[in-house]
Amino acid sequence: MAERLDVTRQIQENNRKKRYHMSMDFFEVPLSLELFDVYQICDLACSSDFETLVHQQVCYEISYIVSGEGTFTRNGTSYAVTQNMIFVVNATDTHHVKSSKQNPLRYMCMGFTFRKDSRDYPKFEKLGSFLDNLKNPLTIDNYKIYNLFTLALDEISAPNFLSMEMFESYITQIVILTYRSLCDQPKLHYTNLLESDNTNPLVYAITNYIDANLVDIKNLTDITNVFDYSYGYLSKLFSQTMGMTLKDYYTKRRFEKAAEMLTHKTSINAISEVLHFSDASSFCKAFKQYYHISPKKYQLFTEGNMAAELPPEIMTAT
Repeated sequence: MAERLDVTRQIQENNRKKRYHMSMDFFEVPLSLELFDVYQICDLACSSDFETLVHQQVCYEISYIVSGEGTFTRNGTSYAVTQNMIFVVNATDTHHVKSSKQNPLRYMCMGFTFRKDSRDYPKFEKLGSFLDNLKNPLTIDNYKIYNLFTLALDEISAPNFLSMEMFESYITQIVILTYRSLCDQPKLHYTNLLESDNTNPLVYAITNYIDANLVDIKNLTDITNVFDYSYGYLSKLFSQTMGMTLKDYYTKRRFEKAAEMLTHKTSINAISEVLHFSDASSFCKAFKQYYHISPKKYQLFTEGNMAAELPPEIMTAT
């Protein structure tokens, strides 16, 4: 009984630590749609000391980080999160959220399960299996699902003609686009060979692939696997066409992406995780080696509008 009272007090205390909380909750009786049972959809702005209880999930949950920083924990493993990231947990996971004190979180989330008796479920069975066996729950949003969350919340909070149909269409898009952001499918962009001048079409496709998939590429073998050529062949062809090695191009784009994220006040821990450095210390060392300035100092320069004082080689990345 005492333990239950402690939990109740903590929930009440957490409610006081929310700046605002626009939430539609259906935990007692899930909202039944054609394909989904929806348990919750919300937009939560946290105070600096906001922290949820560690809890057992009852459904899939997709969270989109609108702004701020914090830590999302899944099954005891903590992940640094920041603006424009997506975090996913499934019905077998334990989950915990903690907001940063200096830069409090605002995030949107949606809890749902699939209705396996739905006639549309067979189309989504692969997606459901992917979420059930999820390895990495964190990704960058490549498809602007913030807009879909906003539309879904507007529709469900002020119902109108065919609101449930509209609401389910937004929910479906959030789920599909989250899957696309999470999965390892290559996001190859359309290549117009007529406008590529004398550039080798294969090299053009490789540069497009690297630019579109920087946060998904963990090592250079990922690139060779996509194009089904040996690394030696691709590297030689790339060097002959571009005047720089494949490794140098990937490294250049990786650090340009890191510099861009720093200008958006993304935390160093989050950048090191998203760009697949072993830890924040390794990222800081590599960044300083490449640009001759530490990530922290670079962030301070850009925050103070002192870009003119940056090393010349970093100016092209900002």
